[in-house]
Amino acid sequence: MKRLTLRAETGTPGLLFLTESIDAVAYNWEAVRILAFPSEPKQSEHLRGFLAKYVRSRLTSRRSSDIHRFVREFKSGNRRYTCRALSLCSEDGSSQADGTTTALLLERRPATAELLMKKATAEFRLTQRESQCVALLLQGMTTKEIAQVINLSPNTVKSFLRLIMAKMDVSTRSGVVGKILFADLH
Repeated sequence: MKRLTLRAETGTPGLLFLTESIDAVAYNWEAVRILAFPSEPKQSEHLRGFLAKYVRSRLTSRRSSDIHRFVREFKSGNRRYTCRALSLCSEDGSSQADGTTTALLLERRPATAELLMKKATAEFRLTQRESQCVALLLQGMTTKEIAQVINLSPNTVKSFLRLIMAKMDVSTRSGVVGKILFADLH
């Protein structure tokens, strides 16, 4: 089977199409740049192996052995990226005939999000765990999702959120988000 390589401009999101066994079927060059940073690998037969190894070791969660779960965020160099996994199906709803089941979209986190978190952490004296909870809350995650990402129980995350709300003098999760956005404006 011939592999398709998509070319993209620097700064665009990285895109990988993976089989069930996490082998790259297609990718854009930006995905390779993101994953290989700081080096720039040459396009070769070894590239497919590199992508599979990187995805298995750094982008998959260790929580489930049956189903591949991908991390939501990862770091390459000093840059932070979000990783969104999208399941692919054919028109009849079954898996693709060539075994492609997942598309991974790799996007750089905006610098403003980083600045907002640093400012909120300092202004409200948040601990590292509280900052993690707030960062995931800003991404729109539920308590259960936050608990899965940072490997805590949902009740522990609820406790962290209550502490955060007390420090910010708000009574709701949306109040936390509003307080951070308002703090950035003034």
